[in-house]
Amino acid sequence: MKKTLLLLFSLFFVNSPAVLAEEFTYEEEKLRNFEVLGMSIGDNALDFMPEVDIFYEIEEHIKLNKYSNRKEPNKFLEITLFRQEDYLYDRASVFIKNTIPRDYTIHGIRGYRYYIEDFDGCIKRRNQIVEILTDFFPDAITGSGVDEDNEGITDTFSIGYPAKDRIIDVFCSDFENTNLTFIIRPKEFSDWIRDR
Repeated sequence: MKKTLLLLFSLFFVNSPAVLAEEFTYEEEKLRNFEVLGMSIGDNALDFMPEVDIFYEIEEHIKLNKYSNRKEPNKFLEITLFRQEDYLYDRASVFIKNTIPRDYTIHGIRGYRYYIEDFDGCIKRRNQIVEILTDFFPDAITGSGVDEDNEGITDTFSIGYPAKDRIIDVFCSDFENTNLTFIIRPKEFSDWIRDR
């Protein structure tokens, strides 16, 4: 049953993990078992797109200045990939470290699935994913919350560990569009995302 659910949500268990140049904690190693658009933490972005496209996405990332409110706005660079055949996410972003020479190791992944005017359908799918995640991380701390204002609503479920903060967020947001977002983030990336 779980394998079927995993296929439905494009959260595949990886049989042969990528070799990493750095050490990951036990929890972060477990994160490498999940894929979004075929990509996992620790994979090389060059395996999924040509270097010229990565350079273009990096330039777009810097131009948009989306993370200017962070203490180190360009510590990680965002690369956007759009839906490929046979995957259930409509688009994804991967984050690589801004290093010289360039290292294309994926340190964070965010996947999106659009639900046109179907917030209840989004919540239903989110809850199915949460069930898989809580089985896979039985000793993790979980939390949920709803943020609502006059622009929309966000209903979030998070998984984390003490002193490591959240490592996975799955949430439905309903603003101009309704979408399901799945974020995988090891500690260093998580610290950067929160560091304002």
